[in-house]
Amino acid sequence: MQGGNRRAGRWLDGLPGRGVLATAIVAAAVAALPARAHGAPEPLDPSAPVTLVAVERRADGSLDVDRYRADDLEQAAAIDTVLRSHDETLSVGVDVPVTLQATADPMSADQWALTATTFTSAWSATQGGSVKVAVIDTGVRGDHEDLQGAVLSGRDYVQPGGDGRVDPGGHGTHVAGIVAARVNNGRGIAGAAPKARILPVRVLDGNGAGHASNVVDGIIWAADQGARVINLSLGTGSPFEPFRTAIQYARSKGAVVVVAAGNSALTGNQPVYPAAYPEAIAVGAVDRQLRRAPYSNYGSYVDLAAPGDAIVSTYGSGPKAYAWASGTSMATPYAAAAFALVAAKHPDYSAGQLRAAVEGSARDLGSAGPDTSFGHGLVDPARAVWTVPDSAKQGAGYWVVEADGRVRAFGGAKHLGGASNLAKTAPVVAGAPTATGKGYWLTTADGAVFSFGDAKFSGSMYGKRLNAPIVGMAPTPDGKGYYLLGADGGIFTFGKAKFHGSTGNLRLNAPVIDMAVTSTGKGYWLVARDGGIFTFGDARFYGSTGNLRLAQPVVSMASAANAKGYWLIARDGGVFTFKVPFLGSIPSLGMTATANNVRVRALPDGSGYYVLATNGSVYTFGYARYHGAAPAGLAVDLMLVPG
Repeated sequence: MQGGNRRAGRWLDGLPGRGVLATAIVAAAVAALPARAHGAPEPLDPSAPVTLVAVERRADGSLDVDRYRADDLEQAAAIDTVLRSHDETLSVGVDVPVTLQATADPMSADQWALTATTFTSAWSATQGGSVKVAVIDTGVRGDHEDLQGAVLSGRDYVQPGGDGRVDPGGHGTHVAGIVAARVNNGRGIAGAAPKARILPVRVLDGNGAGHASNVVDGIIWAADQGARVINLSLGTGSPFEPFRTAIQYARSKGAVVVVAAGNSALTGNQPVYPAAYPEAIAVGAVDRQLRRAPYSNYGSYVDLAAPGDAIVSTYGSGPKAYAWASGTSMATPYAAAAFALVAAKHPDYSAGQLRAAVEGSARDLGSAGPDTSFGHGLVDPARAVWTVPDSAKQGAGYWVVEADGRVRAFGGAKHLGGASNLAKTAPVVAGAPTATGKGYWLTTADGAVFSFGDAKFSGSMYGKRLNAPIVGMAPTPDGKGYYLLGADGGIFTFGKAKFHGSTGNLRLNAPVIDMAVTSTGKGYWLVARDGGIFTFGDARFYGSTGNLRLAQPVVSMASAANAKGYWLIARDGGVFTFKVPFLGSIPSLGMTATANNVRVRALPDGSGYYVLATNGSVYTFGYARYHGAAPAGLAVDLMLVPG
């Protein structure tokens, strides 16, 4: 298998990992087995071959899925130990079987799902445009009469070399038709987002069986192809860590991952993965009376409800085939279609904003507020396309600053100039935007300051004796001044910026590397490489990592305008939160040993944040909107357009 010959053989000799770890591997492998009729797992033969799956980050920030074949569980434990010791390894798991989340049910001759919801009303605003919806399933029949022009060339992990446009099982075509069957073409049915485009990713065979590792591959591939919505009408009863890694990666690329909540409510209600992971959007099924379908799983992980009972759609048994089916497999593509409509109406939304729009507009069912049967409620696509989350008013764009003074603008940010062609005696280390978003300052390690747009030059430290180089810069909230930060914690104020204290005269355990100003402008925080936090003025102390042993040093911090806390980020992309929400991280970014200038920057309301890597890659979390990146040179700072 991929990766097995490349690494496993030479790593096995003389490795630790027997004993306790082997027991853990046995437990994971037992959990990975499908349940017997009475719910107990089949006994596991410790001498049977095992496949370990590792999700690893490449140097360019993309992900790779490798498989390692072990002859028995002891050998698997040894491989697991070595995989987890490598910085580029994000997650490891025992490959598990996945199955479809559909059930047989009586047929119905109409599309009650469209009339019970508001899809047709939403079509006056959008029908899905050219939004890519990845259907990770049994494939999608590309020649079906009701999907003409809807199915793109995709990927086949069952028969490598194929493009996913075959479907011997039929299920994937059924899912695709629910989303994107063409409307008013005189054939078959109408899809819920009839102008969306289907990206078929075949990971299951004709019997609906497959491996979790191929699903992980499919999620990553679909995200890399620009899918805004990824539909997973499948699952397994076993936790599988690489699922979560892949979904986090897809979110960072702007995609929402919509997953069937499962059909085991009548047989134990066992949680289904990846639906049960918080990064996934788990969808339960309702019937014609908008009651939870009896088979539909319930629990705290259910996020939305959608029609799933007696659903007619296209089928893969022939180019003119249609069939009726029931299950959360059917509910999931209805939710995916709602996300596609919102993505078409608001193409600049981040994954978090798409989620906020659909969940925030859902029709409440059951007990008031979110509940375990319906989550946030029944999808209401018409309301969703017109709902503008508060966070959509923020994160309009950003600038990436490079060490040579080049400034790259993305989204609503306007390029106002740069210092790449200006005389400098030290590299640029930081930048700061004005309150209007129509200007910015740049500063160098020796304290020179360059102003652009409506940024007013108020002075610099250039030519003056510094005890330590300048490492950071921050604007005042009103944009009428700025601070320069020295590596010794020295603070230099210009314009309307007020001095509230510094660590310039203190002995530090580690150098200071970044700062954040309070929303009042009457205080600021400084952070050192060990995660130690220093507060001045009205800045409050909420905690630090100064007393923790860190795998990599802290390199940046951020605080939102109305957040009573702050975020710290380490060189490996790990994020630490203090009185603010944790919205995700990108471990093992591949930072260089001297990468002291990677930045984390937060939205004004604290609902999301951005992470900038030294190669210029930009990662988004929460409601932060991704506007692109152009990796080149050495990136040193990220400036957000004020919201």
